Amino acid sequence: MRAKNIFPSVCVCLLFALAFANLAALAYDNMVYNNLSRSRQALLDQRQHLQESADRISRQLDTLNRQMDTVNSYLRDTDSALRDIETSLSQMH
Repeated sequence: MRAKNIFPSVCVCLLFALAFANLAALAYDNMVYNNLSRSRQALLDQRQHLQESADRISRQLDTLNRQMDTVNSYLRDTDSALRDIETSLSQMH
C-alpha cells in the first residue's frame, strides 16, 4: 500500500522539478537576450562614434588636400619663373 502512495508524490515532485527547470531556462534565455541586446547597443554606439570620427578626419583630409594643391601650384609657378630667369641669364652670358 505504501508503494502506491509514493508514486503520485514522486510524479508531483518530478513535475515541480521540470517546471522549475523550465522557468530557470526561460530566465537564462532572457538574461542572454538582454546581454546580447546591451552588447548590440554598445556596438551601435561605438560604430556611430567611429563614423563621426571618420567623417571629421575625411573633412580634414579634404581641407589639407586643397591646401596641398595650392602649395603645389605655387611651387610649379615658382619653378617656371626660375627656369625663365635661368634661361634669360644663360642667354646674357
